[in-house]
Amino acid sequence: MMLGKIISSFILFTGTRHIFTGIDATGFKITHTSEYYSIKTRLRKKYAKLSMGADVLKQIICKVKIRRAPTRHDNIDFKPIITRIAKIKPLSVVVADKGYDSEDNHILVREKLNGYSIIPSRYEKDVPIWKTRGRYRKEMKRRYNKILYNQRNKDETIVSVIKRLFGEHITSRLIRMQNRELVYRCIAYNAHRMLKLVIIRWILQSLYHIYCIYKLSQSDTINQSNGRN
Repeated sequence: MMLGKIISSFILFTGTRHIFTGIDATGFKITHTSEYYSIKTRLRKKYAKLSMGADVLKQIICKVKIRRAPTRHDNIDFKPIITRIAKIKPLSVVVADKGYDSEDNHILVREKLNGYSIIPSRYEKDVPIWKTRGRYRKEMKRRYNKILYNQRNKDETIVSVIKRLFGEHITSRLIRMQNRELVYRCIAYNAHRMLKLVIIRWILQSLYHIYCIYKLSQSDTINQSNGRN
């Protein structure tokens, strides 16, 4: 519980007023045997599934849910993650891939949490619009904003950075410790991202300060030349 609060606290320091949320899931390998041995013995691969909701504009993780996999569909984690994120800050847009396609998810975001959902329909070409169930799913069938939806790719960027920094294997053996290890990785990622944001902000402020000094010096030079004339 405390670790979850630590993860959600990072977005508060960014100063954002509304969270542009992207939700996605990825797997981390648990099996400690080699790939060759697993294939040779036909050992069933075990992995932990990390579902996360993140602010895709700041690329900060807000909430996570961990399950053992293979497990049920990713869609079961949509409601608890989105509902908890909405308690941190109001939602602006929620984007998710076709795996989260559900009229209930649209209703949750748009009517209950006052956000705007973009979740493409799972069967875009095979099923005509008039056969599609749900008002919002029909809307997704007709058209949706591709520019906003493509922000979802930043969720995949977050996953890629986590796996590049900390690896895709979990070293702990106990389930409780495996969950903690994944949460610690998310916290470490957020700290890493926050440091980058601070550095970027400092560089932009420094450049703006230099630009202001340059413009002032230019205006002083012009005033001096006019005074001489």
